[in-house]
Amino acid sequence: MSPSTLAEAPSHSAGPPDAQLVARVLAGEREAFSSLVRRHQAELYRYARNLRIDHDSASDLVQDALVTAYSRLTQCTDPARFRFWLLRILRNRCLDWLRDIRRRAVDVEDVTLVARGTPHEAASGSELRQTLARALDALPVDLREAFLMKHHEGRSYEEMAELAAAGVSAMKMRVHRAREALREALVDAGVERPK
Repeated sequence: MSPSTLAEAPSHSAGPPDAQLVARVLAGEREAFSSLVRRHQAELYRYARNLRIDHDSASDLVQDALVTAYSRLTQCTDPARFRFWLLRILRNRCLDWLRDIRRRAVDVEDVTLVARGTPHEAASGSELRQTLARALDALPVDLREAFLMKHHEGRSYEEMAELAAAGVSAMKMRVHRAREALREALVDAGVERPK
């Protein structure tokens, strides 16, 4: 699974609804699961990468989530909501992985700020990326996840709440706390607000 293949694959495609594909798999048509994989694999990968998990680990976590989903498909109580069930499996895998302190390395290249202009502005942009990467890494996992789901993935609070199995108000509070922590970290690092 290459990063370009994952990035180009659509997260949702035409074809039978998830519930129908799940029913076919449960009826013994194993090949129907590959349609579910193709439909959701790119979104799963983006979710893991948005949590700042490196490519290889994100790919492994996605594969693990897909294998788990296949082996536990009978536990999917609402096949029409297979996508959220699958995302929850991946979310749990990612959170476990992120909690392992030995793997918490800063990958500055994952921060999507682009410096333009003079060499001085480019150097300032690089410093800002590093500062932001450190600030994101310093956030508790639940705040980082909420912030990235809202501001990087563009998810609604309702979708975030369902995915995280939390209330909408809890997700709003996590995003707010993450913003405040990031703002404080940037101010502490001497980054000024644009005028």
